[in-house]
Amino acid sequence: MLGKTLLMSGGKTDLAFASEYLKCYSFDTVVCADSGLDAAHSLGLSVDYIMGDFDSVSSETLRAYQSGEIKQSKKPTFVQYPKAKDFTDTQMVLEWILEQGAEEITILGATGGRLDHFLSNLNILMKPLKQGVPAYIVDAWNRLYLIDCDATLYRDKLFGKYISFQPLTERVYPVTLKGFEYGLTDYTLVFGEGRAISNEMAEGVDEATVSFQEGVLIVIESRDVGANELSEN
Repeated sequence: MLGKTLLMSGGKTDLAFASEYLKCYSFDTVVCADSGLDAAHSLGLSVDYIMGDFDSVSSETLRAYQSGEIKQSKKPTFVQYPKAKDFTDTQMVLEWILEQGAEEITILGATGGRLDHFLSNLNILMKPLKQGVPAYIVDAWNRLYLIDCDATLYRDKLFGKYISFQPLTERVYPVTLKGFEYGLTDYTLVFGEGRAISNEMAEGVDEATVSFQEGVLIVIESRDVGANELSEN
């Protein structure tokens, strides 16, 4: 069992943000997907598993971890995949994490850089969703996750004050938002529209709910650039 797991993906990571984030949040297991190891090294993380085809991680970093030279980390377990494969390193690592019984997954380095990789990372969140495992993509401005049933959001646990809902499926219905500045009642959110963006909790409200019966919603909790709102949840 991996418990609460941090997955360091291979996209561009805001190291200053990640450093502050990791002061507020702790994890039982750290798993790196290929060049996510470079970011982990820069952050001084103790790494448990390193997985991928190792075509993008720096050879110096890889060699240092393989030889056990990294003082802040125990010698991790290495799993190498062939370069010719059908899925991204992040997807293969995420599937392995789920197989090992992770209780919750946070992914850093999943939004920076190439948009094709970001969209892939967004879509593969369906895998933990189907298994009932909470999974989040986090960067300096956003925490993103999927829901397929009613959910309650708590003000003191929000990543940022702005809350957006977008359908991942063609339709999500009937959507009702309560406790938000802009509410909805039995509304159908349709893929391809920009409704339900940049909402906020209503003034004086400590929790808000989103309810629906069909579909999958992307939930994005956002904060303004430079906002310092990180706190231990």
